[in-house]
Amino acid sequence: MGVYEPAFSLRERVVRGAVVVELTGEIDILAEQRLAPLLEALAGRSREVLVIDLRHVTFIDASGVRLLLRARDRVVRGGGRLRVVRGGATVAKVIRIAGVEPAFTWLDGFPAALGGVPA
Repeated sequence: MGVYEPAFSLRERVVRGAVVVELTGEIDILAEQRLAPLLEALAGRSREVLVIDLRHVTFIDASGVRLLLRARDRVVRGGGRLRVVRGGATVAKVIRIAGVEPAFTWLDGFPAALGGVPA
């Protein structure tokens, strides 16, 4: 039997006071179940700005969209702001079809104010 390796990951760091969350891989129902508590905690910790970077997301479904919406709601409840770095065409299409694009403040790249492209 092989060892299960998730098709997703979350990397978190603080850059110039902002909490930056880089999501990678397939953000589906399994990812939502595993990442939701982590993202909820990070969103609650972010008193000013939370940046969610979707550039390395290869797939997102309704569960992934729900994950983003929950993070947004948590950040707003705490008085912070959420910024989302756009993902690829597949991710953008799902966001557009779900009708939630206006719910987020979108960035076309990693913010220069946070040091440009994250490592």
